[in-house]
Amino acid sequence: MSAYLPPLVIDVRVKEEDSRGFRIWLPLFLLWPLFFILLALALVGTLIADFVLLLGGARYHHHTLLVLRSLGLLAAARGTHVRANNDGTRVNVDIY
Repeated sequence: MSAYLPPLVIDVRVKEEDSRGFRIWLPLFLLWPLFFILLALALVGTLIADFVLLLGGARYHHHTLLVLRSLGLLAAARGTHVRANNDGTRVNVDIY
């Protein structure tokens, strides 16, 4: 079930040489209600557009699939870990 959910949290940690560094925790789950409302509006709009294009005889009328697969791509971002190391700086980004 969690494979189809958007990311919950983004954790960014920056550590420079000879400094304490800092950490930022971005709670994306607080944006989920807004995201789901926008997703519902986008799905309704794309369903109407696909239906009108299908009736009009257009060759491409798969905008709803584009929105749904974009949601799948967003959900696939969960579990991403990025480590960037420079001469004196380390940056870690984790998406949960």
